[in-house]
Amino acid sequence: MDGSNIKTDFPVVLRFDGLYPHQLGGYEAHRLRKGGDLNHVNRSRSELNQRLIGPEDWAARALAEIDEMRIENFAAELASLEKRNRKKDIERRMIEGPKQPWRSTRHGPMREVILTVNKDWFEGDAAFFGVEQTSREDEFGAHAVAWLKMNFGDDVIHARADRDEAAYHVHAVIMPRATVEIAKPRAKVPTATATRRMLQPSIHPLIQNYEAAQDSVGLWFADLGLVRGESRAAAIREARENGQKPPRRRYHAKTWKWRAEQELRLKAEAEALDADKAALDERTARVAEREEEAETVLAVAEGVASGAFVASDGEDETGLVDSKAAKPANASLEELQRRSPTGFARAAGVFGRAWERLFGHARAKAEAEADARVSSAMEQIERADTKVAEAALHLPAKTRSLIAEIRQTIPAMLRRLELSGNGLPRDSQKDQTQRDDPDDEESMDSNQ
Repeated sequence: MDGSNIKTDFPVVLRFDGLYPHQLGGYEAHRLRKGGDLNHVNRSRSELNQRLIGPEDWAARALAEIDEMRIENFAAELASLEKRNRKKDIERRMIEGPKQPWRSTRHGPMREVILTVNKDWFEGDAAFFGVEQTSREDEFGAHAVAWLKMNFGDDVIHARADRDEAAYHVHAVIMPRATVEIAKPRAKVPTATATRRMLQPSIHPLIQNYEAAQDSVGLWFADLGLVRGESRAAAIREARENGQKPPRRRYHAKTWKWRAEQELRLKAEAEALDADKAALDERTARVAEREEEAETVLAVAEGVASGAFVASDGEDETGLVDSKAAKPANASLEELQRRSPTGFARAAGVFGRAWERLFGHARAKAEAEADARVSSAMEQIERADTKVAEAALHLPAKTRSLIAEIRQTIPAMLRRLELSGNGLPRDSQKDQTQRDDPDDEESMDSNQ
């Protein structure tokens, strides 16, 4: 084959995951895209997935074989105990019943194998091997099947190629079958020997030695231009030998667990983005509101300065109204109030109060001065009237009667003066009321 166009910087990826027989049902559901996490799956390409090793019902056959191993092991154990005349042990085992055909382990008695390369390698040169681009997937799958059969033989009970995810990859399941002795033969009783069938991953050197497995796939896939992955174990040993801090061991999470962790991470990032967006929207709204408020205040100020807005004569609080005498403003007070109620209220209050302090003070001062002038004039009239009354005492009776008639018009004159002066002091009004009394003329006559 012509490998001149093949890139040589892509490492082949190999992973082992522990697997228990009871997990095969979920494994099959995900393989058939009927269960499990399918968010990462392109369902339109699922029909392109390909079974490489094993029959369609491989999982059911594996479970049946494991159940058969349980029964056979139990029967063989009882037969061995009977030949050795271990009656109590027979009774105990009869109560316990058949046992699972594997020793308790942290990873489980079976292994799932995953083989793949970065997706960029599969999307490489179209002229790969002189045929279509998809041949990279075919060649990788053929190499994977050959490597699996070479190292695990018939214990590879299933393998498939997935093409509906981010990168082409091969899944395989290994059921490591082993036959072990359950009782060593005695010198005089050779027939006491018995064996049992077990699931024992350590019978395969590449499962027992992960670095050896990485070396193996690196060499096997080298003719495709792929290389071995980073040798972290060697780096750790070298660092320890040199007294340096070794690099952290890489943690390979199970696929479903890794996806769950990624979903949680993406969800947290999305929630953080939503919170940031909400905060940004809130800040933007506040800035826009403040801009509208500032523009409204400026518009009101311009209207007051041009005379388009003037102070109202409200009884409760001084406000602003549109002036009919001046040229209308660009925006009416009603429009400004709709634009920013807060800004309008603030501007109207400020300019209204300023207007009141400026013109209200002058009006009050003018009214006070007018009241003072009226009061002074009324005092002068009262003094003149008193002088007239005193002088009339020395005049003839006919003249006094004429003067009395003239003096009767003075109260009306005072009232008109009071109205024109915007009100008289309370004491002046009381004195004037007393002068309106008809008995005043009689008192003058009596003085005569």
